[in-house]
Amino acid sequence: MSLPRIRAVLAILAVLALPESAGAQGAPSCQLRVRVVQASGSGGQPRSNMLAVPGSEGQYAMHLGGGLVIGQCGDATMTGDSAVHLEHRAEALMIGSVRYRDTTRVLDADTVTYYGMTDRVIAVGDVRLERLRSGATLEGPRVDFMRTPLQGNRTIATGRPHMVLPTGGPGTEPFLVDADQAEFLGEDRAFARGNVEIHRSDLDATAESARFDADGVGVLYGRPIIRGEGFELTGDSVVARFADDELREVRSFGEAEATGEDFELQSDLVTAEFRGGEVERLWAFGEGRSIAVSGSFQLAGDSIEFSLTAGRIDSIASVGDASSVETVPHVPGEPLVEAAKDLDPGSNWLTGDTIRAFFSVAPADSLLAQPQADPTPERIMALGSARSFYASVRDTTRSEAPSRNYLLGNRIEVLFEDGEPAQVIARDAIGIYLEPSTEGEGG
Repeated sequence: MSLPRIRAVLAILAVLALPESAGAQGAPSCQLRVRVVQASGSGGQPRSNMLAVPGSEGQYAMHLGGGLVIGQCGDATMTGDSAVHLEHRAEALMIGSVRYRDTTRVLDADTVTYYGMTDRVIAVGDVRLERLRSGATLEGPRVDFMRTPLQGNRTIATGRPHMVLPTGGPGTEPFLVDADQAEFLGEDRAFARGNVEIHRSDLDATAESARFDADGVGVLYGRPIIRGEGFELTGDSVVARFADDELREVRSFGEAEATGEDFELQSDLVTAEFRGGEVERLWAFGEGRSIAVSGSFQLAGDSIEFSLTAGRIDSIASVGDASSVETVPHVPGEPLVEAAKDLDPGSNWLTGDTIRAFFSVAPADSLLAQPQADPTPERIMALGSARSFYASVRDTTRSEAPSRNYLLGNRIEVLFEDGEPAQVIARDAIGIYLEPSTEGEGG
């Protein structure tokens, strides 16, 4: 290797070997000035003392007090009861009732330390920071940020801070967020990490982490749970969208589950659409099967769509290898298992390419509008490659045992009375009807 090339390699190694902090040091972005002025009506006298910095040669710290202390650096202004100014390092510690302000934020704290070489600001003790453009606020025991956008636009708070985040800009109802750590990223994004709790008049949520955008979108991670009036959604991650200061959509991804007062829904992905604070539509789909239960009624398919009125089920549609089964009521908290794959003998069931179930919905102000313990559809209809097996009680003097009705056709419809199958109607169908007999007949 030639001598010039050896020198070039050594020069590169020398740069890489420099301490990490050395690259961050440099000339301050502005000249830091700290002074004390007489505070109106204070009765005290401004004072400043210059003391040598222990362990250093020729370096001094200026201690200021006895009035209003003002620190300035570029567009940043700090005020406090007293201060310590290290001029040789372009640093200042503001102490007591400190207020900081620049072009993007205003902050109050017990103490504020400004590091001029890196444009870093650390506020400690009863900190409250407000972003001037968005109106978002951050409160906590410690807040750390870079003063200028050129140095970075992250604001980080630790010690279980509290954030207030407008969902659509100033004047809109905010998210109230508590977490182990919070972060503002510029004016448009905020993050929360660790035991996140979120509150709004139309929802409560918990998650391991969350992201909030200025346009009214919240993304929750770590098996989040969102609860609202008459519903609960969870999944591996959840996205909530707001418009005109109202919750409009919640989308749950990965082992998604939706629960209402009289239903449960499980799928790879579940989308809930809202109107007036209530769930109006649920849509479930994905690579796996979608399963819905309401009382002892289960519906499964490649995708499922709920239509709701006043928070109660109006109709359910299942598309793609759909099945409807009467089964034992599901135990809340247990995973849903498709009943059609392991039917008990004598179970009532219906299959087809598409199945629609229709429920009776009472007026919202009626006593009948209260959730039923075991809601049952009034009518179920299967279309395309339809099959059914139903037991129906017949009015006969020979037996009160249920008959057996097996059908295949293009369309099969089952009508219910008082929660029991009362009539099976088929179109373009063939089938078998078995009438029960009393013991001893036929032999």
